[in-house]
Amino acid sequence: MNYLKNFMKLAMVALALTITMGACNQQQGNTKENKKEAKVEPAKAGQHLEIRYIDEDSVLKNYNLAKDFEEMATRLQNEYDQAQKKFTDQLGNFQNSVNQKMQNNQYSNENAYKADVQKYQQMEQNAQTELAKLQQNSGNQMQQSQKQLNDSIHNFLSDYAKKNNYDMILFKSATGYINPSLEVTDEVIEGLNKRYTKVAKK
Repeated sequence: MNYLKNFMKLAMVALALTITMGACNQQQGNTKENKKEAKVEPAKAGQHLEIRYIDEDSVLKNYNLAKDFEEMATRLQNEYDQAQKKFTDQLGNFQNSVNQKMQNNQYSNENAYKADVQKYQQMEQNAQTELAKLQQNSGNQMQQSQKQLNDSIHNFLSDYAKKNNYDMILFKSATGYINPSLEVTDEVIEGLNKRYTKVAKK
């Protein structure tokens, strides 16, 4: 279940591939209809591209939607841990009860002992089934959250890039070196949080 908290990081990694190709995809999309009539010309020597970058770790740390998903991941992890502890305690208590009966010769016959063994096995199977359901439900929720986070950041960056006439917005981790003056992380975080409205829990 520790994998839950890693979804947010994986979301940003997947998103990086999408964002860095955004400008190219947009240009290709505009030329699809004319693909047969004209070829995409290579960039001319000295052509200037407007490039900016963001620190994805800072976005995850300060974007309220990402914070909400982190809280959800923690809650799901806690729910799983509590359920696991409950089942472990139940099985442990039942096992101790069986051991106590054996020590005190409380089993009148072999069938009584077998009945308790079968009951323990059924309890164990039920616990595994319930934990598997919890894990599956948590995984589904985190996948949906990952997609929502990806879409939210991607849509904002697309609008932000168009508004400011940027050709490309990179992730800091995807660059070897980039001039610090090109960072727009704070502006992006401010814009994301201004656009985001938290949905009240039902």
